[in-house]
Amino acid sequence: MSTLRDRRTTARVLVVDTAPNEMALTELAAFADLGLVPTVNLRRVTDAQLRARIGARYQTVDFDGFAENELAAHIEDEGRGFEAVKCRAGIPITASVLERATARSLQRRLVLVGRAAVGSDTFDRAAAQRLGVAIRTTPGANAAAVAELTVALMLDALRGVSRRANALRAGSWSEAVKDLPTGSLVDARVGLVGSGAIARRVADLVRAFGAEVWVFGSPRFTAERAAGWPGQRVERLGELLAGCDVVSVHVPATPETEGMIGADQLRLMRPGSVLINTARTSVLDERALDQALRVPHTGPWRAAVDVFGTEGPSFSSVLADNPHCTLSPHAAGMTWSAMQTASRRLVDEFARFVNDTGILNSAAR
Repeated sequence: MSTLRDRRTTARVLVVDTAPNEMALTELAAFADLGLVPTVNLRRVTDAQLRARIGARYQTVDFDGFAENELAAHIEDEGRGFEAVKCRAGIPITASVLERATARSLQRRLVLVGRAAVGSDTFDRAAAQRLGVAIRTTPGANAAAVAELTVALMLDALRGVSRRANALRAGSWSEAVKDLPTGSLVDARVGLVGSGAIARRVADLVRAFGAEVWVFGSPRFTAERAAGWPGQRVERLGELLAGCDVVSVHVPATPETEGMIGADQLRLMRPGSVLINTARTSVLDERALDQALRVPHTGPWRAAVDVFGTEGPSFSSVLADNPHCTLSPHAAGMTWSAMQTASRRLVDEFARFVNDTGILNSAAR
């Protein structure tokens, strides 16, 4: 079977959202070098000069990639179709989108979807497998960035940095010094729910502050695997919640983790403890957390959350007016370094797929 490089203009990739700023041009050129002809969605490219530079080199479109029907229609492209789709976070690659993208009536059928991010919780993996669509992501690419913000949110929850700044801006010194002295990471016990790359990085960081680390992982996190960890393995979630001053959530969105921490679990937490969620909202019930934070002396005292059930321009959350919770706009992985790494790794994943399978060649009809 010939490789895609032998037929450079035969395969098309729809880039639903590019890498940010100048990284976009590097990423698009890399796809072109693989023999993939990009069509670029400019909806999230705000810089006019960059839009013009992309438009001078590649075919462009402008649509809402988060709208399922718009996404499916642009992948169909009036019957022309695409072999590959590249996106970042939150794009809904649902069963309906996949079925429309692989219809036999299309000149080109989708065989590869790539996401320059860790998870694929907005992808219907079962449908992708059934329809022969490969999924590629970039696990670990943003581990350092997410861990860094996680620790920043821990410190904000413990020390009240943003709350005190807001009080001073409002002219209230008395409110700014409320609840002093505070807790800290020094001599605190930090519990990590999850044992992946991000949790491991968080463990290293908080230990540098002088914290003790407990870890509750999946069944795969055996005593043997935990032996090299900078922390103590805990076998029950309830034990970790009841025994830690700070609890940070780092598990993916799966059927097994959905609703993992609800009202019953929150009641186990120590009075004065703090809870951080930079993972997924399906793991931690927003409404239960809101209610727990409003009841003094039971459950967590403060929280900081980076993920929500409804994000983007239509953002809403019961936590939005909770004075005991710091909010962050799903920005944990958004550093220049992390996004550059994710873009580069996804291009590498596409290259391996092209060179190892040759499927993109046979997909074009």
